Amino acid sequence: ALHLAPYPPRTMGNAQVAKAELPDDSDDARAGATTPGGGLKSRASPNGGVLFKFDVPSEKYEVAAPNVTPELTDDGDDEAPRWILEVGDVSCPVSDQCRLVSNHQAIRIDFFAPGSGVYAVRFHSKEGFAAFTDAYRDALFENTHRMRASDENKEKVYGVGMSAWAQGTDHPDAVWDPTDERPPGDAADADAMEEDDYEDESKRHHTASGEDVLDMKMGALDNSFLVRGNAVDVFRNQAGGALRDANVRVSLKDSDGAFITPTKGILADAEQSMLLLSPETGRRDKIYQMDLERECVVSAWGCNKDGVDVPMTDIVTDSKSSQMEAGRGTFLGLDDNRLVRWDMRMEGGIAQTLASPTLGYADGHDFARGTKFRCMATTGDGCIAVGSEDGKIRLYSDKSMRQAKTSFPGLGAPITAIDVTHDGKWILATTDTCLVLLHTCVRDAKSGDLTTGFKTRAGERIPAPRLLKLKPEDAAKAKGAPLVKGKFTWVTEQGKQERWIVASCGTYSILFNFRRVKAATAPERRLLEFTDYNVVAKDAQIAESTFVHEKFTGNDTHLVIATTKGDVFCAGG
Repeated sequence: ALHLAPYPPRTMGNAQVAKAELPDDSDDARAGATTPGGGLKSRASPNGGVLFKFDVPSEKYEVAAPNVTPELTDDGDDEAPRWILEVGDVSCPVSDQCRLVSNHQAIRIDFFAPGSGVYAVRFHSKEGFAAFTDAYRDALFENTHRMRASDENKEKVYGVGMSAWAQGTDHPDAVWDPTDERPPGDAADADAMEEDDYEDESKRHHTASGEDVLDMKMGALDNSFLVRGNAVDVFRNQAGGALRDANVRVSLKDSDGAFITPTKGILADAEQSMLLLSPETGRRDKIYQMDLERECVVSAWGCNKDGVDVPMTDIVTDSKSSQMEAGRGTFLGLDDNRLVRWDMRMEGGIAQTLASPTLGYADGHDFARGTKFRCMATTGDGCIAVGSEDGKIRLYSDKSMRQAKTSFPGLGAPITAIDVTHDGKWILATTDTCLVLLHTCVRDAKSGDLTTGFKTRAGERIPAPRLLKLKPEDAAKAKGAPLVKGKFTWVTEQGKQERWIVASCGTYSILFNFRRVKAATAPERRLLEFTDYNVVAKDAQIAESTFVHEKFTGNDTHLVIATTKGDVFCAGG
């Protein structure tokens, strides 16, 4: 089983974590022989399988019933469907909280039944597996959207031509970028990460007591920063990827001496400034600028357009590397239904507004409500990915910000964080129960050249979403804590590729080898859900799991974990 325990190595390699495997067929047969009616095959339902229960002390699956047929029962009505999953004596409402994972290669499903435990069913046939997963997908749609899973309703939810894409079917023209890196294990791939053993060289910094940690901002130059309550702790970046506590704490106070408690910050102006957002009453329409050399807040910028306050809910840099540029005064902000490029060098502050993706934005007027923007991220050349409360993802090019080049429907859960690779070929959207991975590459309709959904309208032509999920037994160990702040390794140069993905989940950091994900979920493999990862456990809630900039680590990848208590763990040096 996957043990949620030790810290990983200084260099995160390719070591495989033991999985909670199901007993083999001979074990199933022995279990079947103890039941009246003879052996397993003589009793096997064509749509059934063997039911296993996960035993927590041994971290193994044990046979619970030799032959069961999973059933889906609707206890609701047309206006309010209420599907229940029943497997033997186990039942639970159909929802994302079941954490159901399906694997067509193993003809197996794993799921969590709240109050009962973690179970798996290995189906007797591929046909039985396919029939169940199709029915479960429709039941989940109906419970989530409270409407029947008709073609008409799916089109209402997902949009014209997007229903098959949203439910995991790759378009015939979908491409998997052939210029991407070779996966680990390829004979022609000389990746040092494959040769490093796991060694615990982690370093822990316990900062002075203070309020709970909210964020960790990694720098690519001299410093990195821990945002905690109304103060920021400073760390020095070291060669080899280590961090050194500078023993500097900057108090965040406005011009009246009142404390500011930010929930979001970005580095700017060659990392000499930090721009901060605060949700507190009276502060939501301001951006606070902290000068890192003077160690104080020096400005409070009003977010105002045409005399109207514009409270921001998120801010990001113009591109992956712009925080390293001196003199750049622009950055991006968003609220529920507005994208804005702010400029600290201009009178009035605002340089450019980005249009509504629905009705269009003209002359600074508000546009129709309903987009429910929640988070955004930028590529190396300034393209923008935006995630929404309704799960939609919109891609804006670096040339025209009047309308999204490509828009993808939501899968039923809000997007709480979003990241994009430097080259714009991959998007990672965080939901409470999974990480949604999108490959944005398509062929240009005119030239046939490989491009991305940021540059041309892609729609359903990009591959269907791949879902990175926790195994149900690990989700249960994490007590149902949501996945938060999924991100790629930090790349700021064209031509280099991200190697890892990390997200936090309660007291755990979850690490996916990105190159293995890409290889395992390629279209020819037909694996749409990926559950192979490494886990780092801490004794306190994790506020941030992130990576040291590659400048300090070469070909290595170093993880940094900050707990809400103020402990910072890093590997390196």
